[in-house]
Amino acid sequence: MEWIERSGLKLGVFPALEAVAPGLEVIITTRAGGVSAAPFDSLNLGGALGDREKNIRTNRRALLLALDIRPRMLARTGQIHGAQIAEVSRGGAYRGFDGFVTSKRGLTLAISTADCYSVVIYSPPERALAALHVGRKGAERGIIARAAGILGLRHRIDPAYAIACVGPGICGACYAVSREDARRFPRSVTRLARGVWHLDLEAFIIGELESCGLPSKSVFRSQLCTSCNPALFYSHRRDGGATGRHWTLATIRSAGECAR
Repeated sequence: MEWIERSGLKLGVFPALEAVAPGLEVIITTRAGGVSAAPFDSLNLGGALGDREKNIRTNRRALLLALDIRPRMLARTGQIHGAQIAEVSRGGAYRGFDGFVTSKRGLTLAISTADCYSVVIYSPPERALAALHVGRKGAERGIIARAAGILGLRHRIDPAYAIACVGPGICGACYAVSREDARRFPRSVTRLARGVWHLDLEAFIIGELESCGLPSKSVFRSQLCTSCNPALFYSHRRDGGATGRHWTLATIRSAGECAR
């Protein structure tokens, strides 16, 4: 992942998409460039966390203006920590979902995170897109396989030609879980260190994508931990829950329209 700047906002992009999926735009926000005060400083995009609503609206407006996204073309959801996915063709606030699927060109899908991972799956031949919020519970409940199934059933994609982007999230070294939670995942993505179990959620996500048929070479990672990078990212675990939210924005566009 590399950084670009738009109107004072530091944003992450995946340069490889220009070659492998020129019709896809994926942008990841950081915490820098907004107006929110501590502990939400500064580009907090998540509501119902304790930040002032005026600040959240200002931050969202600044982001959409910087990226030339019309508010009515933004579909967003919260963090339910489940595996429910909405198929959408218009903007709005969708409650009760952790992911979206669309083939609507110009519709931006916004996924909110702060330690959980954002996962974008896109098939260039069919121009079909999924954007997911993948936390421990959603991963355990099969949200990735469910999204791949919807893309296959509704849009007839061949996962061998699809690509995926995995955004920043909490790394295995930082993500301590209970013994019971660790047992719900393959032993290959858990480890016991000094009496504490840890889960490598990113490794599990990549394994799930590959199990769904995506080639390993077509899975792109940010390789950034939200907990290890306090200057860039919010972290629910690191900050004891008093923190903001980032967005991952995924849009089907023509190559010439992308913000890169």
